[in-house]
Amino acid sequence: MEKAVIVGVFQKSDDFRLCEVEELAKNSGYLIVDKVVQIRRGPHASYLIGPGKLQELKERLKKYGVKTVLFANELKPGQYFRLQKELGLDVNILDRVLLILDVFDKRASTSEAKLQIELARLKYTLPWARELVRLKGFGSEKMGFGSLGGYPYKVYISFARKRIKAIEEKLERLRRRQEEVMIRRKEVSLPIVALTGYTQSGKTTLFNLLTKESKVTGLGPFTTLETCARRVDAYGKSFIVVDSLGFIDEMPQLVLDAFHATLIELKLADAITLLVDASETPSSIERKLKTALSIISKVAGNDKPLIVAVNKIDLIGDSRLEKTIKLVKKVVAHCNIVPISAKKAINIGFLLKRIVEELQNAESKPYPNPS
Repeated sequence: MEKAVIVGVFQKSDDFRLCEVEELAKNSGYLIVDKVVQIRRGPHASYLIGPGKLQELKERLKKYGVKTVLFANELKPGQYFRLQKELGLDVNILDRVLLILDVFDKRASTSEAKLQIELARLKYTLPWARELVRLKGFGSEKMGFGSLGGYPYKVYISFARKRIKAIEEKLERLRRRQEEVMIRRKEVSLPIVALTGYTQSGKTTLFNLLTKESKVTGLGPFTTLETCARRVDAYGKSFIVVDSLGFIDEMPQLVLDAFHATLIELKLADAITLLVDASETPSSIERKLKTALSIISKVAGNDKPLIVAVNKIDLIGDSRLEKTIKLVKKVVAHCNIVPISAKKAINIGFLLKRIVEELQNAESKPYPNPS
């Protein structure tokens, strides 16, 4: 495993992003040997971390012989290159966005997913290349963005723009074909139920249970990058269940844009089942629930029937479950809340009954056109 040091700037010591980026790093194959954390009101304009912490980071890298630095924050182009100049061109720097894309890259199993990831990475790093042109002292150096490396910076800018255009055209063709498939689904009068939620909330486990599939689970964040759809028959009703991309807090817009063809399943769904991990702390449940609702609203609007499946109840007691349901009701008004355990198949019949009821209530609503 490649050794790495995590760096983060937060306004409080218990910031969730530190734990989240550590989990992402481990699932991307990094061995975390140390962390450099700074608590301050805001990021340092030049380096994100202050000069003192920057010196501390240099010492840690030298001490452990580490050549990879993972930032829990998003870096601005100027910050990236000042850090690169200070730490050395042989040090690989990944900020939060690039680390997320790194995890995506390792999870991707289809050509479409790989193209979506490449597009997001190219769009994100292109402004960094422009900054490299502006900064002095890098004129003869080469770019070092992992799989994007090896190009002199002027050549890289030209390459990136052409590659972005080519990928967008290819993804647009794939998107049109996907939309044709979705429309054909509707023509056979089968409504669509989208399973969604924060990453690792148990979506794929529930999908496997409902559809008798055996999709891979338990690999860590973003096990599912490509949508998978299967027919389910329950309570005299047939419908399509779709498992799709999991969410993460402060999900970069460029990731949402790149995975538009995947997330469009949410927009075209007749009902949405949102999974919540009941085994987490109340603050984490509330934060992740709000994150998921925000992304659903952005992608699919607020007019779809919503069922909140409070999952993993086999890991908690009745008292804690009652408090969790109250918390969900506080965050999400006017929706069905169903406590379940996808792993232990608890209360799944009741969940299916609620899904069927919502589909029957929504049958008279018009089907939105993809856009």
